[in-house]
Amino acid sequence: MKFLTVLITVCFLAACGTRSSDDEQVRELVAGMESAAEARDASDVLAFVADDYDDAQGFDKSQLRNFLRGYFLAHPKLEVVVNISQLEFPADGLARAELSVTTVELNDPDHASFKVEFRRVDGDWRLSRADRVRP
Repeated sequence: MKFLTVLITVCFLAACGTRSSDDEQVRELVAGMESAAEARDASDVLAFVADDYDDAQGFDKSQLRNFLRGYFLAHPKLEVVVNISQLEFPADGLARAELSVTTVELNDPDHASFKVEFRRVDGDWRLSRADRVRP
């Protein structure tokens, strides 16, 4: 499984602001996170991940950092396409989304779907959980 897709998904949905513009800010951030992933910058990607991040694979933020560094070294060129199929804000400071993430590479393409959860921390959205959805 391409855990990078999980990380990218995680980072694309972080945002900040008031509830009335959360949707717009999350979508704008998706573009920024896509750029960070395509630039293969683990630090920029992880800036959008909550310190207490965890997922069904058992990864925490530190393990995710190590994975990204290795993945980016192994993939010198990376193009990512993210589609937000559902985005909702069930409570103040909480966002849930369903994402489709595709990494476009000639030798190693990948497509995955994720259910992700974001929390507002000190006014900024951070990814707190991302779980791959099996087909």
